[in-house]
Amino acid sequence: MSDAYAIREGEFGRAVVLDLRDDLVAHAHAETQFAFWLGGGRAQAHLGSELVQYSDEVALGTNAYESHDARLLDKSQPAIFLVLYIAKPWLDERRAVSGRPFFFPSPRVPISPALRQSCWRVLDMILSAGADQPARLTQEVEALIGTAIDATLAPVDPAGLRARTPMLDHRLRAAIAYMREHVADPISVEDIAGKVGLSRAHFFSLFRDQLNTTPQVFWSAVRVEEAVRRLALRAEPLTSVAMELGFSSPGNFSRFFREHMGVTPSRFRRVATGPDQHPVTGMA
Repeated sequence: MSDAYAIREGEFGRAVVLDLRDDLVAHAHAETQFAFWLGGGRAQAHLGSELVQYSDEVALGTNAYESHDARLLDKSQPAIFLVLYIAKPWLDERRAVSGRPFFFPSPRVPISPALRQSCWRVLDMILSAGADQPARLTQEVEALIGTAIDATLAPVDPAGLRARTPMLDHRLRAAIAYMREHVADPISVEDIAGKVGLSRAHFFSLFRDQLNTTPQVFWSAVRVEEAVRRLALRAEPLTSVAMELGFSSPGNFSRFFREHMGVTPSRFRRVATGPDQHPVTGMA
């Protein structure tokens, strides 16, 4: 089980303070993600063959749809994180204006004193209220992401770098479009591969080489993305969300959502749509 203490949204996307009490399966997000360990139980993450140990010196940076997990090393207490989900349109605009990449070449983000201070300033803004919060939070997040990406641009082992593909293969784009159009349908990875004229092996290779993920993880990310959108609308009952996304029961949907997002769908909806925020405690 886990609990989201606070969520703030802005032009940049979504900022979350998360109390993680159980492991997360290999998953991905539509957004670029930055995860900063605030305290509590120790944790680690796998991204491909790379292992990232969260610490006071290291955070995790993942690009959109890159497969990663979360493993708690000490389950006697929750691990508390500041997680930023950075929306693609916002990143694309920043790339165009600044000429900066806004892309993590390595998942291991060294935490400098400046980056640590920026993370704690963002945390303070998430947990406080004010009329000027959205604009100030967006400015601080932009500075934080720029600092984090700059930190990963230092020389690293070339084998650890993830290539950035400027244009996805047209069959991969077609497969992604098909997934989005049939997000609630009971289709298999093999079905999708066949729709775009690829063998299962070639289909897996394209996802691995161009998105650093697998078709199954990407497919789950599309479903999570749609679930988040529907939950934020507030009006739709959770049972309806579960059924319309192809789950056999609300319990299966809740388990799936928790394993990918670290919080139950009902808790996510309450925090995402409600005015009240819960204080963070127990941070070392």
